[in-house]
Amino acid sequence: MDYTEVDTMQRAGYLGRDGKKVLDADGIPREILELNIYGARLCMLTDDLFAALKNGNSACIWRIKQNWMEYLGGQAGRAQVSRSGRALNIELVNGDRYTLSLDSLREVLGYRERVAQIVELPTLSIQESTRDHLITDYCRPLSQFNVPETADRMTA
Repeated sequence: MDYTEVDTMQRAGYLGRDGKKVLDADGIPREILELNIYGARLCMLTDDLFAALKNGNSACIWRIKQNWMEYLGGQAGRAQVSRSGRALNIELVNGDRYTLSLDSLREVLGYRERVAQIVELPTLSIQESTRDHLITDYCRPLSQFNVPETADRMTA
């Protein structure tokens, strides 16, 4: 990540680990890492995050709901280690993208820091995300096709 890229990114919130637990779908209390992004309270299960960091998988990001106790309210997105291996990228179901330093995440996981800053990534322009393909991009010249003969020896 270049320093000019950091200047264009905007702080969006923080990630913290304070030993808080929420109920999963089976009613079992699970420890979470709480994400506060622009005031929205989201979370990741610590077990899932440790597995994602170890295996390179993605971890679910959940909404936090409140009844008589906090519980997982539904999937809000996914988090995955970046290709460079220096950041955790967060993509929410609404298309918003965020990132945080993997070093700062490890500090929070080891209880050496209380919070890690989350920054918003710039949105992808339509031209960067998709390319307008023409049908001719996938075709070869007609002379390369082998045309089978029919029963009466006429070619199609």
